[in-house]
Amino acid sequence: MTALKSGTLELPSLPDIAIDVRIAARKEDLNIADLARVVQQDPGLSAYLIKQSISSHYKRRHSTNDLCSALRRLGLDTTRDLTASYALKTLFHMNNPTVKHRLREIWQRSVYTAALAHVMARHCGFEPERAQLAGLIQDIGALPLLANLSSYPALLDDDIGIDDLLHNYTGKISGLVLNHWHFDNELVVVGLERGNWLRDKPGPADLADLVLVARYHSYLNEPIHKRMPKLSSLPAFQKLNLAEVGPQKGLAFLHEAQQEIAELRSALQ
Repeated sequence: MTALKSGTLELPSLPDIAIDVRIAARKEDLNIADLARVVQQDPGLSAYLIKQSISSHYKRRHSTNDLCSALRRLGLDTTRDLTASYALKTLFHMNNPTVKHRLREIWQRSVYTAALAHVMARHCGFEPERAQLAGLIQDIGALPLLANLSSYPALLDDDIGIDDLLHNYTGKISGLVLNHWHFDNELVVVGLERGNWLRDKPGPADLADLVLVARYHSYLNEPIHKRMPKLSSLPAFQKLNLAEVGPQKGLAFLHEAQQEIAELRSALQ
């Protein structure tokens, strides 16, 4: 594609509400009431954050309908990450039927990966909400690639060509988009390495390793899984010390957490 070769591919913008919350969260003198006023710009986001604050993960005895109380429970970093997660789904909408179908598939896989990463994070010492966000942003590079297809009508009917395009460039473009959004390097690496099954970075496991293993599980019941390396051979899997593998060649504790995973997916769809 010409835009890729020339470096003129138009990158998507982070939704305004996510930008506003990120800016607010950086202020040293920020108080919860000020943050609540920012969040209240989006009633759907307010309801989502309240719901998340009373989820079983936070183990609160009493529920609340008060946004300020919900934000106190969550804290600034978690509020920022959950807001970004909530806002991302608004980007995955385009009118072209072919592109719309592709985007829906990509978003659904991202949501499933994010839910799996959220549950895995508690077993592996990572922050669950940050792991969830990482799962959602890993394929963000597909957005500008698919948006640019309208300039190439012949490619719209070429499923194999689109598959190759997404396979070869989504990771690279995801890194560009996340840099463009000023996300930190750890999240940028998640995007860059999202399909690198044999990634073997020196040192302990990082967020990219966690998301790789979560993404791997999103393919377990699909034909492509037969062409993928065994889970136990993934360096990321070995570093995470996830030795318990169930009958379906997946992590047993993920099978036990199916209800929680389903609830997380429902909240993000």
